Amino acid sequence: MLEGHPTSNDFDLFLRGTSNSGSAARNARVLRHLLAGCTACRQHLKEIGWERSRLESLVHTPSVEPVDRLHKSGNYNYEAAFAKVDRAVSALLAKEQPAVRTTEDLLTELLSCPEKASHESRFAIPQVAKALIDRSHAVRYQNPEEMLHLASTARTVAEKCPSSGPDSELQLADLRARAWAQLGNAFRVSGRPRESEEAFTTAQGYRREGTGDPALKAWLLEKIIPLYIFKGRFDEAIELSEEAGRIYRELSEAHLLASTMVQKAIACLYKGDTESAIPTLNQAIPLIDHEVDPHLLLAACHNLLRAYIDLDRPEQARCLYSEIRPLYQEFTDSMILLRAAWQEGQLLRDLGHLRAAEETLLRARKGFLEKNLAFEVAAVSLDLAAIYVRLGLVEEVKSTVTTALPIFRALEVGREALASLLQLQQVADQEQQALELIRTLNARIQPLARRTPAK
Repeated sequence: MLEGHPTSNDFDLFLRGTSNSGSAARNARVLRHLLAGCTACRQHLKEIGWERSRLESLVHTPSVEPVDRLHKSGNYNYEAAFAKVDRAVSALLAKEQPAVRTTEDLLTELLSCPEKASHESRFAIPQVAKALIDRSHAVRYQNPEEMLHLASTARTVAEKCPSSGPDSELQLADLRARAWAQLGNAFRVSGRPRESEEAFTTAQGYRREGTGDPALKAWLLEKIIPLYIFKGRFDEAIELSEEAGRIYRELSEAHLLASTMVQKAIACLYKGDTESAIPTLNQAIPLIDHEVDPHLLLAACHNLLRAYIDLDRPEQARCLYSEIRPLYQEFTDSMILLRAAWQEGQLLRDLGHLRAAEETLLRARKGFLEKNLAFEVAAVSLDLAAIYVRLGLVEEVKSTVTTALPIFRALEVGREALASLLQLQQVADQEQQALELIRTLNARIQPLARRTPAK
């Protein structure tokens, strides 16, 4: 090693996170060489598996955060930064202590009596909290209530995990950030945006106290983006998706980068910028690992199909649907199948197969009614009304409107929308005017789609 460069022993102690009286100064010397672009040192560290982007993320000045929007500082204390680096690197490299009992045993007992999480310290183990977070995420499509319950239990366990020292405290902060973020996501899925935002604010606070792991920051941003879409803050959602995407690109995580691109496209679709959503989705789809997350691939294809339909490009939509139809068939989740049927009905309608579209949409509306999903029932009813108008079936138009009226009232759409719906009954035999009313009603209820947020 050249004179003045960190020694091999310095690197060894640095990577193992060994702490002693001289560790802060040693790590400061190592990182100064690395971040200054020292070719020899960077190559040495790269050979044993560390990339520069991850090291830089441990000492970068904090950027403006979502939700609470941090203030930037004009001065930067480099001595304090390198002291924090010493702790953060140690925490990132530290091995978790194995649980005395298996995580599965503890989970089984805890889930049979969740109240134990608050009263018995033997469940306060990081592995248990992580398992609960994973289980909460896994049921997001099937059971929002169970998702929330598991996330709440994970938060309780994470808060009660004891610290065994400075390194442990940093790791616990990361764990608590994940638990609170999962709780925020569960609140959002359950249609409780205020509580969701409060949970995300807490998660951000814990993240800033933790190791500074860039992957955790990007993961947390991904959780916050759907809340911003839910609240109609589309430009901010796009900004956050781009920020998370930059982190994943630096970490060479192609699949996770694709996830942020899909989120960006969804925000564009809700914003009404369908033209921008299409190229974003087309770039994301080849990056998605189908085996890792088939739901992400389905979401990307589903929204691309939606974009083609909205832009009145039925032939492109038909070609895409014929390619992705087997993908829908991989899922047994009833909501996914219902949304697929709804989209198929719209496509058949736009291609002129009106009777086939009617049959498919009636099946979808029945399923949404059984699940008490008011927005979906209202939207499908308008699709059916448009088909009946084009077929000249006046009585079917009137009957569909009569059935939809209580649904629209339940959605609290306002007097103007209700008046337009009643007017549709009166002009059911006038195709141009009736279809224009249906387009207006669709525009009025579209913002309500965010009350049933994408999971």
